[in-house]
Amino acid sequence: MDSPPKRSASVTAAAVVAILGGGFLLLCFSGALLALLLVKLPGTAPQLPPSVRTLALGTQGFLICLSLFGIATGIELIYLRTWARISVLIWGGFSVFFGLIGIPIAFLTQFPANPNSPALPAESMQAVRWILLVIYGIPLLIGVWWLILFNRKTVKAQFASRVESADLGLPRKPACPLPIAVLSWFYVASVLNLLFLPLLSFRLPLFVFGRVLPGSTGGAVLMLSSLAFAIAGIGLLKLKPWSYSLTIGLQLFWLASGVVSALTPNYGAVMDSYMKEVQASFHLPETHSPPFDFAQHYGWMMVGGLVFAGAILGLLVYYRPRFLEGASRPAGS
Repeated sequence: MDSPPKRSASVTAAAVVAILGGGFLLLCFSGALLALLLVKLPGTAPQLPPSVRTLALGTQGFLICLSLFGIATGIELIYLRTWARISVLIWGGFSVFFGLIGIPIAFLTQFPANPNSPALPAESMQAVRWILLVIYGIPLLIGVWWLILFNRKTVKAQFASRVESADLGLPRKPACPLPIAVLSWFYVASVLNLLFLPLLSFRLPLFVFGRVLPGSTGGAVLMLSSLAFAIAGIGLLKLKPWSYSLTIGLQLFWLASGVVSALTPNYGAVMDSYMKEVQASFHLPETHSPPFDFAQHYGWMMVGGLVFAGAILGLLVYYRPRFLEGASRPAGS
């Protein structure tokens, strides 16, 4: 009988970090949920609208579930479960994505002064930026580490040998290429928009080839698009050839729409109007200044989104032959 595969020290360290990180986030999100449920604001303080409070509670509950899943991923990494390796790659991708977005925003965003309180000194503002750098930087470094570690041949061999020892003699099913599988789970997660979008007390500005769709129409299109991406993601995981064409078609549509919208002259004005509508939905006093000023970064945010969408499209085109080959291969071959 073959001996079970040995787990390397690097995989053990990654598992411990995943468990500790998931536990830390679980404490944070649980505390935020309890604060929303138990803390009563003074009567003179602006109150959250019921829809916003419900959305906040739902978000914290969802984040708590994600934290528990992160802990489970770390535990299963210790046992060299294949799904845990895929899960940690997805976590690493999320961490790198949000870190690359958050760090530039933290350093480039202006902090407007609040007219109701003295302006904070420049040293305090710089300290805030460094705190944000730590908040975004640590997950970014961990995400890069996980993406490199769990794509190494020696590490993949540990998980492969675990599967072979467990399924010895059984025919192996064709598998979706790992980068496409990770991307598929991103698409499947977009179905959550169907739950959260109806709870928003403000409309999302949806640009489609330079035109802004009205609130109800834009929301319906966004929800249909989220559903289409989720269906495509499920199809990709099941190696359905039609899902690849659907995915590339959706990516091309929104990428082309984004390019045209970015060149629209009124893009900045629409975004300014949207930010004011968001602030108004929280029923804050008119003299209250938002903590961040995104107006000067609308263009860069759009460029970053287009580059990211283009990279995904390039990934899909690159792995298309390998995906179709796996989809056409019978199980056990």
